[in-house]
Amino acid sequence: MKSFSIISSLSWMAATVAALGPIADAYNGIPNGYTLGNVTWTGNITANEPEVSFTGPSFQDIEAQIREANPNFAWPDHNTTDLSFPDKVVDHVSCDIPQFWYAEKYWADKGIDYLKGKTGQCHIDAGPKVCSRISCSYDSAIFWCNDNDTPLSIDCSLWSQYAQDIIDTCLADDSSEQVRGQQFSSNNWNIIVGYSQC
Repeated sequence: MKSFSIISSLSWMAATVAALGPIADAYNGIPNGYTLGNVTWTGNITANEPEVSFTGPSFQDIEAQIREANPNFAWPDHNTTDLSFPDKVVDHVSCDIPQFWYAEKYWADKGIDYLKGKTGQCHIDAGPKVCSRISCSYDSAIFWCNDNDTPLSIDCSLWSQYAQDIIDTCLADDSSEQVRGQQFSSNNWNIIVGYSQC
């Protein structure tokens, strides 16, 4: 009887994955009309040394480069360090992004926690509608997008603040604990939270 129950559960899980497959494929990645570009981080990785820059397709890739250059590098602990954050200049939040699927809130929260305390200046290629995937865990991604026709630099700590606003505003109205949304800055850039294979 127990083995039948296990087999039934596995069959249900397989059917669910199969059903979600076409949805995930159809909505994978950034919204329609957007393209992916690199992100560049500039900051100090060694005390009393000049700032350095690293470029990659995601911030996780940049962090790997930083740790290769300085294995002892550590970000400030945002739980114990009194960090000062720049003011947000928010235009609006949209919770309905066409052709873009939901992230799991649990993993989006983990992404936000990962981005907290990331100090330094972050740069993105000229847009409009150019994005970099700054965090992704278990298909739940956070993107930074530039809608200016020139390259853009901001304080990296803004990422987590904008993404948190999306979580707080755009959580699905059911028990699924899913979220997708896009918060726009009046300086013509935005943060997106949603599904992306990773």
